[in-house]
Amino acid sequence: MESSDDEHAMESDTVTKSDLISELPEDILQKILSCVWIRTVVRMRRVSRKWMELCESLQFIRLDYRDFEHWKVEKFTHFVNNLLLVRRKVDLHTFQLHWNPHGPLNCNDVRMWIGYAVKHNVKVLDVKLCLYDKTVLPPAIFTCRSLQELNLQWGNAPYRDYDHTGLVLPDIINLPSLKKLTLRDVEVDELSLNRFIARSPGLEDLNLIDSAMRLDLIASKALKRLTLDGFLGECDGFTIAAPHLISFECTGCSLEAISWRDQPSLESARIDTCGYTFDCESKFTGVLKYAKKLALFGSDIKVMLEKELPTCSAFENLTTLEIGEWYLTEDLFVVLRFLQLSPRLEELTLMNRPLDEGAEIDCMPIDGMTFRCPLLESVVIQCSEGDGRIDKLLSVLVVNGISPDNINIAFYDEIEKRDRAERIRADEERSKELRIFEKRVRRNPEWREYDPYAMSESDSKQSDDGFSDASDDPDDY
Repeated sequence: MESSDDEHAMESDTVTKSDLISELPEDILQKILSCVWIRTVVRMRRVSRKWMELCESLQFIRLDYRDFEHWKVEKFTHFVNNLLLVRRKVDLHTFQLHWNPHGPLNCNDVRMWIGYAVKHNVKVLDVKLCLYDKTVLPPAIFTCRSLQELNLQWGNAPYRDYDHTGLVLPDIINLPSLKKLTLRDVEVDELSLNRFIARSPGLEDLNLIDSAMRLDLIASKALKRLTLDGFLGECDGFTIAAPHLISFECTGCSLEAISWRDQPSLESARIDTCGYTFDCESKFTGVLKYAKKLALFGSDIKVMLEKELPTCSAFENLTTLEIGEWYLTEDLFVVLRFLQLSPRLEELTLMNRPLDEGAEIDCMPIDGMTFRCPLLESVVIQCSEGDGRIDKLLSVLVVNGISPDNINIAFYDEIEKRDRAERIRADEERSKELRIFEKRVRRNPEWREYDPYAMSESDSKQSDDGFSDASDDPDDY
């Protein structure tokens, strides 16, 4: 009897060990599925009844055009429609739709899919559709009480196109759960932004990309992170009143356009400006002095720092500094003064722009200036290849105790080539994985599930690879 029980126990252990993944809690399994290609997920329904139920209760739907590389728009539309059709009536955590502009989706289909997500209490809605008609945006998005993160990037704003019409925020907004908002190509005035903030009391993260800002004030006591990345048309200036702000990023406007009220204590800031002067009376460094990470670029940044650093208190928390985009080798005052005020600095990146031939600049004196950064272990100098003035910068660093072994020189051309090669490698790797996946589908008929909802008439005549045999078409439904 004991022997029989032992055998039964061993058999049970074997079964358990053979499928440990299935024994995991459902919320963990859902997170695992969120990292798997959606085309793989729909096939996993055939593994077992449990996996069928799990896949049909999918909480994370991620649709990226790169995973449907050779599909026609009609086929992709049928796939999504059927995916939502077989899905059980349970809440949806994430709905992501990223589509390229070469094969535009039908506006009504997009509207229906977003409406489905809203109806199923979606928490994260992430939609990127380049050059898309924003008038079809479902108004229900802005009254979705479950929504915690909203990312709408519906087009690229043409530079200095004053007749361009971006997304206009609706009059009716009620997003009580919203914490993060990202909008591209949006027209923002003070009334609409104030309405958005008032009806989203938990909004902590605001990102406006390539937008037309027609406002004087950005005010919020809840806001913690603010990103303003690119401006459509001229930026006349604005005031930020967000006392609890800890992260600020701004690109594409002059430094004089930014002013502060109820100054926050930023932990990180990245500011890349396009101005040339700075005549403001306010202390801009006041919002930066407690930061741990700073990235400061632009000619007007240099002017501001020359004005304020001589009387500025130490940056006691600063560990990472990126600075430059001006003639560092000709004017070292700002760099040396910053290093004097940064006793805990660990990483430094200097971006040098060579002085134009024949150009003259007014340099502040650096005679007798020294610094001590005992924790500084990494220095990267970015410059153009053949810039002979870099030796001057190197000698200043070495004289002040920075080991040459800790200094790395990176040329802009090499950085660009390396970044381009990495993008190409990533794209090729993704394409390779997709080809392997589709090849396995063709070799494993049991993976295929045919359903008229997933096939258009043209799909039934021609496969993804151009073959006329419909049996080779790797339909996911």
